[in-house]
Amino acid sequence: MAEVSYRMQIIPSLLAATVGISIFWLIVTFLIGRVYCSTVCPVGTLQDSANWLRRKLRTKKARDGEESRIIRPYSYMPRAKIRLYIVVIYAICLPLGLMWISALFEPWHIFEEAARLTNPELRRAPWLIFSGNALAGGLVGLLSLIAIWIWAFLHGRRFCSHICPIGTFLEAVAERSVCQIRINPDLCISCMACEDNCKSEAIKVSERLVDNGRCVRCFDCLKVCPNEAIRLQKGRNTPASPLLQKS
Repeated sequence: MAEVSYRMQIIPSLLAATVGISIFWLIVTFLIGRVYCSTVCPVGTLQDSANWLRRKLRTKKARDGEESRIIRPYSYMPRAKIRLYIVVIYAICLPLGLMWISALFEPWHIFEEAARLTNPELRRAPWLIFSGNALAGGLVGLLSLIAIWIWAFLHGRRFCSHICPIGTFLEAVAERSVCQIRINPDLCISCMACEDNCKSEAIKVSERLVDNGRCVRCFDCLKVCPNEAIRLQKGRNTPASPLLQKS
């Protein structure tokens, strides 16, 4: 299973000159959106475990009638410019051979480093940050994963939207995807359930807005909507109410 997961990752497939997997995920992203981030990316799975725990604790707090500053609903956040700076750094370092800098931001590389704590002989990837010192590399990877997990528990998938260069590349494709998640203004009752549960912080109910570039297609919003007002669809909504039609 580990070998299959490795081959399904975008960056390893590019570096191994097996670009077919990368093309496959670009096509999937163009058709449906960032499914890669929610199904295959190892750091995405790690963050989802933090989001799951946060949701459970928040549900318990709500049931007990308690308030918490940490376990609060998610809310919409505009795109951060830092992601563009990181992509530039990442893109410059790759052709210059500064792989260890690029690896600091790339999810699979972080996991490869952490895995060396249990498998010191792991040398599949010559671009590992500390290829000559398994212990040092493993500790860097482990500390990175812990930091990402805590960040995800507090603020959702901000690593995906602020740091991950692969996420930023896929974002550019996903915002033009054929199928997009839309809020139907005729059905939406502004209950805030979708925005409160969006771990990508990509939904703004007051403006009936879904940032499909940042959306990782976890479909949590569809599950919690009481009126089926938000859904994955092809094209834009056509208002059922004549008053909402543009003249």
